[in-house]
Amino acid sequence: MGYRRRQKRYNELFLDAYIELDKICCHKFGVSNGGVTSYINRLINARFAPGRDEALPRLVRYRNIRNRIAHERGALEHIGEVAKADLKWIHKFCKQLNRKRDPFSLYLKKARRHAKKRKFVRVLVIAGVVLAVAAAAVATFLILK
Repeated sequence: MGYRRRQKRYNELFLDAYIELDKICCHKFGVSNGGVTSYINRLINARFAPGRDEALPRLVRYRNIRNRIAHERGALEHIGEVAKADLKWIHKFCKQLNRKRDPFSLYLKKARRHAKKRKFVRVLVIAGVVLAVAAAAVATFLILK
Protein backbone atom coordinates (compact mmCIF):
# COMPACT_ATOMS: atom_id res chain seq x y z
CA MET A 1 0.00 0.00 0.00
CA GLY A 2 1.38 3.39 -0.98
CA TYR A 3 2.09 6.14 1.50
CA ARG A 4 -0.86 8.28 0.40
CA ARG A 5 -3.34 5.40 0.54
CA ARG A 6 -2.02 4.30 3.93
CA GLN A 7 -2.21 7.86 5.26
CA LYS A 8 -5.77 8.26 3.96
CA ARG A 9 -6.68 4.99 5.68
CA TYR A 10 -5.09 6.19 8.95
CA ASN A 11 -7.04 9.44 8.66
CA GLU A 12 -10.29 7.54 8.11
CA LEU A 13 -9.57 5.27 11.08
CA PHE A 14 -8.61 8.31 13.13
CA LEU A 15 -11.88 10.04 12.29
CA ASP A 16 -13.86 6.93 13.28
CA ALA A 17 -11.93 6.62 16.56
CA TYR A 18 -12.36 10.32 17.32
CA ILE A 19 -16.10 10.12 16.70
CA GLU A 20 -16.32 7.19 19.14
CA LEU A 21 -14.28 9.12 21.70
CA ASP A 22 -16.53 12.15 21.28
CA LYS A 23 -19.66 10.02 21.80
CA ILE A 24 -18.24 8.55 25.01
CA CYS A 25 -17.34 12.02 26.28
CA CYS A 26 -20.79 13.38 25.32
CA HIS A 27 -22.41 10.59 27.30
CA LYS A 28 -20.07 11.15 30.26
CA PHE A 29 -20.87 14.86 30.50
CA GLY A 30 -24.48 14.80 29.29
CA VAL A 31 -23.94 16.98 26.23
CA SER A 32 -25.24 16.42 22.72
CA ASN A 33 -22.04 17.39 20.90
CA GLY A 34 -18.52 18.60 21.65
CA GLY A 35 -17.76 15.85 24.14
CA VAL A 36 -14.00 16.00 23.65
CA THR A 37 -14.07 19.78 24.04
CA SER A 38 -16.05 19.36 27.28
CA TYR A 39 -13.48 16.86 28.51
CA ILE A 40 -10.62 19.21 27.61
CA ASN A 41 -12.26 22.15 29.41
CA ARG A 42 -12.84 20.12 32.55
CA LEU A 43 -9.33 18.70 32.45
CA ILE A 44 -7.90 22.23 32.17
CA ASN A 45 -9.62 23.10 35.45
CA ALA A 46 -8.54 19.83 37.11
CA ARG A 47 -4.95 20.85 37.66
CA PHE A 48 -3.98 17.88 39.82
CA ALA A 49 -5.57 15.14 37.72
CA PRO A 50 -3.30 12.10 37.40
CA GLY A 51 -2.17 11.73 33.78
CA ARG A 52 -3.36 15.22 32.84
CA ASP A 53 0.00 16.31 31.44
CA GLU A 54 -0.05 13.52 28.87
CA ALA A 55 -3.75 13.45 28.01
CA LEU A 56 -4.47 17.17 27.68
CA PRO A 57 -2.01 18.02 24.87
CA ARG A 58 -2.96 14.86 22.97
CA LEU A 59 -6.66 15.58 23.17
CA VAL A 60 -6.14 19.17 22.02
CA ARG A 61 -3.97 17.97 19.14
CA TYR A 62 -6.49 15.31 18.13
CA ARG A 63 -9.35 17.79 18.25
CA ASN A 64 -7.38 20.15 15.99
CA ILE A 65 -6.61 17.33 13.52
CA ARG A 66 -10.28 16.30 13.50
CA ASN A 67 -11.35 19.88 12.83
CA ARG A 68 -8.92 20.16 9.95
CA ILE A 69 -10.09 16.85 8.45
CA ALA A 70 -13.72 17.88 8.83
CA HIS A 71 -13.43 21.45 7.57
CA GLU A 72 -10.55 21.67 5.09
CA ARG A 73 -11.15 20.59 1.55
CA GLY A 74 -9.21 17.43 0.65
CA ALA A 75 -7.70 17.15 4.12
CA LEU A 76 -8.63 13.49 4.46
CA GLU A 77 -6.09 12.63 1.76
CA HIS A 78 -3.45 15.24 2.57
CA ILE A 79 -3.03 15.41 6.35
CA GLY A 80 -0.03 13.28 7.24
CA GLU A 81 0.05 13.78 11.01
CA VAL A 82 -1.86 10.69 12.10
CA ALA A 83 0.19 7.65 13.02
CA LYS A 84 -0.75 4.16 14.15
CA ALA A 85 0.34 5.11 17.68
CA ASP A 86 -2.29 7.87 17.73
CA LEU A 87 -5.01 5.39 16.87
CA LYS A 88 -3.84 3.05 19.62
CA TRP A 89 -3.80 5.88 22.15
CA ILE A 90 -7.36 6.93 21.31
CA HIS A 91 -8.61 3.34 21.63
CA LYS A 92 -6.78 2.95 24.94
CA PHE A 93 -8.22 6.25 26.18
CA CYS A 94 -11.75 5.14 25.22
CA LYS A 95 -11.25 1.99 27.31
CA GLN A 96 -10.01 4.10 30.21
CA LEU A 97 -13.09 6.32 29.93
CA ASN A 98 -15.41 3.32 29.97
CA ARG A 99 -13.63 1.90 33.02
CA LYS A 100 -13.46 5.31 34.73
CA ARG A 101 -9.67 5.14 34.79
CA ASP A 102 -9.13 8.31 32.71
CA PRO A 103 -7.47 11.40 34.25
CA PHE A 104 -10.70 13.30 34.95
CA SER A 105 -12.43 10.30 36.56
CA LEU A 106 -9.37 9.68 38.73
CA TYR A 107 -9.36 13.36 39.68
CA LEU A 108 -13.03 13.20 40.73
CA LYS A 109 -12.36 10.07 42.75
CA LYS A 110 -9.42 11.77 44.46
CA ALA A 111 -11.49 14.91 45.13
CA ARG A 112 -14.34 12.89 46.65
CA ARG A 113 -11.91 11.04 48.90
CA HIS A 114 -10.38 14.34 50.01
CA ALA A 115 -13.84 15.82 50.70
CA LYS A 116 -14.81 12.80 52.80
CA LYS A 117 -11.58 13.09 54.76
CA ARG A 118 -12.19 16.82 55.38
CA LYS A 119 -15.75 16.10 56.48
CA PHE A 120 -14.54 13.41 58.91
CA VAL A 121 -11.98 15.82 60.39
CA ARG A 122 -14.70 18.47 60.81
CA VAL A 123 -16.92 15.97 62.63
CA LEU A 124 -14.04 15.03 64.93
CA VAL A 125 -13.28 18.68 65.69
CA ILE A 126 -16.95 19.46 66.38
CA ALA A 127 -17.25 16.38 68.59
CA GLY A 128 -14.13 17.47 70.49
CA VAL A 129 -15.51 20.97 71.01
CA VAL A 130 -18.87 19.62 72.18
CA LEU A 131 -17.13 17.26 74.62
CA ALA A 132 -14.93 20.10 75.92
CA VAL A 133 -17.95 22.37 76.43
CA ALA A 134 -19.84 19.54 78.13
CA ALA A 135 -16.87 18.80 80.40
CA ALA A 136 -16.58 22.49 81.29
CA ALA A 137 -20.31 22.65 82.04
CA VAL A 138 -20.09 19.57 84.28
CA ALA A 139 -17.03 20.97 86.04
CA THR A 140 -18.78 24.30 86.58
CA PHE A 141 -21.88 22.54 87.88
CA LEU A 142 -19.81 20.45 90.31
CA ILE A 143 -17.90 23.48 91.58
CA LEU A 144 -21.08 25.49 92.16
CA LYS A 145 -22.75 22.61 93.96
